[in-house]
Amino acid sequence: MRTSLSRVCVLCSFISNRMGLSCTLIDEVFSYHSLVLCVNHQFPAMFTAPTTISNYFNMVPIDKSNVRSDPPYIGGAFGIFIIPDRTFGGLSVSQAVNSFITLNPGLTPHTINYKFVAPAKTSIPLQFKLSHFDDGKMASIFAYQNEKPVGMGHIRYTKDSDHLDSSSFLCPDHIGSPHRYPRAEELVPTMEGHRKVVMTELGKFPLEYRPVESPLDLSNERDRMSIWLRIKPHHQDDLKPNDGLLVLLFISDFSILQAGSEIYQKSKVQISSGASLHHSVWIHDTNLDPLAWYLTVVECEVISFGRVRLESYIFNESRKCVMTVVQEGYMQRAKEEMNKL
Repeated sequence: MRTSLSRVCVLCSFISNRMGLSCTLIDEVFSYHSLVLCVNHQFPAMFTAPTTISNYFNMVPIDKSNVRSDPPYIGGAFGIFIIPDRTFGGLSVSQAVNSFITLNPGLTPHTINYKFVAPAKTSIPLQFKLSHFDDGKMASIFAYQNEKPVGMGHIRYTKDSDHLDSSSFLCPDHIGSPHRYPRAEELVPTMEGHRKVVMTELGKFPLEYRPVESPLDLSNERDRMSIWLRIKPHHQDDLKPNDGLLVLLFISDFSILQAGSEIYQKSKVQISSGASLHHSVWIHDTNLDPLAWYLTVVECEVISFGRVRLESYIFNESRKCVMTVVQEGYMQRAKEEMNKL
C-alpha cells in the first residue's frame, strides 16, 4: 500500500502523543519518513546543490558590532536523516568566526566555543552581534534569525598568529594520500536503502570527500572515522586566498557525529535523531590553503545516555595537525514503537 505524506503526519502525531517527543524530534521523524518515501516512490531530491558558495564566506557589515550573511545556505544531515531546511552547523560556526574577522581584521582567533541554540533555517539571513570583554582578549557572539537566537559562543584571539599553540597529535601513519581512496560518489552504486539515498544527497554538498576508515570497518581496531575533504573544484573560484580558516571551520562539523552513530550501529542500537550541541575549536595554524585537501580523524571515547563526546583532529596534506575539534552531540535512541513503523 502506498504511504502518503498525510499518513506520515498522522504517524508523527501518534508518536508524539504516545512518547511525549518534542516538536524538534517529530521534525526529525518526519524527515526520516520523507526519506523513506524518497526511496520507495522516487520523490524529488531533498537537497539542492548550490550554484555558488561565495555567500558562505562573505559577510556584510551592518555597523561596528553587527554583521549579516545572505542565504540560501546548505542544509544538514545526520545518519539516515536529511534535514534540507536546517542550516549545516559547520557553516554557522564558520560565519560566526568570519563575522569576528570582518569587524576585527587585525586580530587572529585561536579558540572558538560555539553552542547551537536552535535550528537555523536555510532561507533566512543570519545576523551576528559581537561584543568585546573589557581588558580581555575574548569576544562574545550571538547569532540570530528574525531576532530569534540560533547560536552563541565565545572567541578568544591574539594579535600575533605566531602565538598559536601547536598540537602534539600525530597523523595515523597507515593513511595514504587522498587520491588512494575513491570519491564518495563512486561508492554509491555499492550501497542500498537509506544509506544510498543519503550518500547521493550528500554528493550535492560543495565538498568532495573520500572516506578512509569507519568504526564499522572490521579491520579498524579503534572507534575512529577518517575522511579526506576539500572544496569541490568547480566551487573553488568562489573562494578568496585568505578563506582557508573559514573553509576549515566549515569542514570541521562535516560528518563528525557520524562516528558516534556508527558506534551505535555496530552495537545494533538504532538511532532516531541526533544533533550537534556544543562545538569547540582550537586553531594551530592560520597558514591554510582554501583549495587543499584536509584529513579529518574523528574518535569517540565517551558515549553514554544519548550524549557523545567526539574529538576530531584535522591535518593538512603535509600531515601537520592544523585544528583540533571537540564536540558534544545528542543522539536519540529509537524506541520500540518507532522501530515498528
